[in-house]
Amino acid sequence: MIVDGHTHLFSLDTERYPLANPEADYRPEADGSAETLKQEMDASGVDRALTITAGFYGWDNATTMDILRGRVDWLAGGVLVEPASEDGPDELTRLVEAGASGIRIQRHLFHHRNLDDPVSTPLWRRASDLNLTIDVNASHPEYGCVENRVRAFPETRFVLDHCGYVSAALAPSQNTVEPALALARYPNTYAKLTFLPLASKEPFPFNDVHWMVRELVDAFGPERCLFGTNFPQAQYSPHVSYKQIVALFAEAIDLSPSEREWILGGTALGLWRWSDERT
Repeated sequence: MIVDGHTHLFSLDTERYPLANPEADYRPEADGSAETLKQEMDASGVDRALTITAGFYGWDNATTMDILRGRVDWLAGGVLVEPASEDGPDELTRLVEAGASGIRIQRHLFHHRNLDDPVSTPLWRRASDLNLTIDVNASHPEYGCVENRVRAFPETRFVLDHCGYVSAALAPSQNTVEPALALARYPNTYAKLTFLPLASKEPFPFNDVHWMVRELVDAFGPERCLFGTNFPQAQYSPHVSYKQIVALFAEAIDLSPSEREWILGGTALGLWRWSDERT
């Protein structure tokens, strides 16, 4: 089974789904519909996917929760909750009761306190109590704070989103996975291998950055590594197609059959609640 561990589904209808900051440059500009994602998945042999509320909605998860309805047989949802809000933990519980399967925590979205700031501890604790996987959207300089959370909640699963931004605006000047490798010693950390198209200076299949995947897989083990497409490509990586991202891990990168099985789906199946696991 193949599981896409990172997508963003959204609507171009900003009246129905208002943006947190209508003046911001980061806004929906492509087809991010569930229907288009499912078409891409079917054409690429992908069985399930995780969608995470897009940051341009702020803490409003209406798009994710609406899209989940009637699609939980193949789709799981990760939500965003205001880390400093006193109501944040209870809001997370409500979202989980309504069908959410995980949470993404970050500080770059209208919340600029450190990830280990005590004000957000109740939210981290509630996520842990709910046995949720926490997707940590942090850059490499923030990994000291991430480590503090990993140590504080050793029974909670933490996914290092994009492996700490080894590409894009928050990236270091040169490609490196060293900060992520340093967290591999904690058995409750996982590496999300979603950075290759933007980290590479070459066209598909991005041969110049395959070494980064090899280092991460060797450090974490394939059972703690997962792929994701970062759908929709037109929004986040227009120079590569959905099918190519799947092929990157299914064929192009030098991985053993067992490693491919874990990275393409085995790891993700154990991170989020799927419809056949809900009571």
